[in-house]
Amino acid sequence: MSVRKDQSSSVTSETVQAPVISQSFGEGSSLQITSHKRNGNFFLRWSQSVLLVIQGKGKIEYITGKVQQPDVNDPIYENWELNNSIVMTWLINSMELHISHTYLFLRTAKAIWDVVNKNYSDLENASQVFEIKNKLNDLRQGSMDITEYYNELQMLWQELDLHY
Repeated sequence: MSVRKDQSSSVTSETVQAPVISQSFGEGSSLQITSHKRNGNFFLRWSQSVLLVIQGKGKIEYITGKVQQPDVNDPIYENWELNNSIVMTWLINSMELHISHTYLFLRTAKAIWDVVNKNYSDLENASQVFEIKNKLNDLRQGSMDITEYYNELQMLWQELDLHY
């Protein structure tokens, strides 16, 4: 945060400016953030991938609501709009076309994130828990070495933990 002091005649005023955090597409941003495209299945895997990437790019506040839309006349509005559009693009491009078109006209990244979560998280939870438990029940070491087998078990246990 920067503080600017203006001294004119005998009056001193301080203006506190919010930090400007922006990242242009040329600075390592990519329009495609995950290989796990939202396709109607595996919501948890998709959402975890998206969260990790967005958090890693320093923009998680745009989907959590911590950074809220400022007034259009606010000096930081342009920066907010740029970053919000980047996050919206990431979200839309991480979905299959038949799903993404549903969210194209929402106005904020947070709105997209909230609606996707509302539409998919509870819907898939019971069926995914059932599927994971079946995979755990059916998993056999077979030709896998012990490390492969353990890693497969560990992945399924972690996925199951995320549902509870």
